[in-house]
Amino acid sequence: MTNINQSTTPRPLKQIINDLRNHVKADFKWQKDGLILALLAILIFFNYYFEIEDQWLANLSSWSYLLYFLILYPAVYYLTTYIKAGPKVFTRSFLAISGVYILALSVSSGFLFYRELTDTLPLYERYYLRNILSNFQGVFWIFAPLILVYFISERKHLPNFYGLSLQKHNFRPYLILIALMLPLIISAIYLPGFLDTYPTLKVWKYEPVFGLNHAQMAAIYEFFYLSDFIRVETLFRGALIIGVARFLGKDSIMIMAALYCVLHFNKPMGETISSIFGGYLLGTIAYYQKNIVGGCIVHAGIAGLMELVAYIAWSV
Repeated sequence: MTNINQSTTPRPLKQIINDLRNHVKADFKWQKDGLILALLAILIFFNYYFEIEDQWLANLSSWSYLLYFLILYPAVYYLTTYIKAGPKVFTRSFLAISGVYILALSVSSGFLFYRELTDTLPLYERYYLRNILSNFQGVFWIFAPLILVYFISERKHLPNFYGLSLQKHNFRPYLILIALMLPLIISAIYLPGFLDTYPTLKVWKYEPVFGLNHAQMAAIYEFFYLSDFIRVETLFRGALIIGVARFLGKDSIMIMAALYCVLHFNKPMGETISSIFGGYLLGTIAYYQKNIVGGCIVHAGIAGLMELVAYIAWSV
């Protein structure tokens, strides 16, 4: 006799696929989403054609660099919100809550003043510590305001801290998703710019610092680098999906994916384009499961594999 409960209850991975398929079928509208994709295509073209990240931003002062992100991220987020959700969502509450989230993102991306703390160090120590701090400082700029907003305003609307909960969690589907990405990651080493970007810190180009050997330097850096994806997921899939769902509903997924794409403008263009789809997938999972732990696992897992594959490619 067939067990009805087993045959009718979707497996976790199947549920994720069903959620994504049903969401796209019900929510994707070419008139609005196509306009957002066209806007992203224009921004991507300008960013890479004029080498804005590599040429222009590299020459800005710390204050000008911060101002750039304080303009770029709010402009992209609120413009895509207007396109997708319309003017009715721009209530005082939405602007106050989302404004804190976007401000936190802008500052965490554009804050370079921590570099001044390392100016007196020798060259290699300075560069290594700056790479550590560039990942670690974002934890403060994201989690401090999110904790504040959560306990002042959002705790009564959310069952937990922006989806960071291990309660009744199944890790298997996320490990499968990571495994499915491995062939694509391996093939990515042949794409232009991949090995220029990854691994994100090429420790063998440094002299050993702080009494560490190269392997120890790499391990410490990778810990902070991969841990930083918890911050990214908490903001993008936690705050900008689960946190604003009461204002934007399902519209939050496409809006977040657009901003997530712009976040990747300092990455190879192929990775920036794929981040739209990756952000949309992780956003869908977060929206329907009200949990971001799976996204943290997938995001950090894929990033770790990209680092590992690049280390291997450089060593052969």
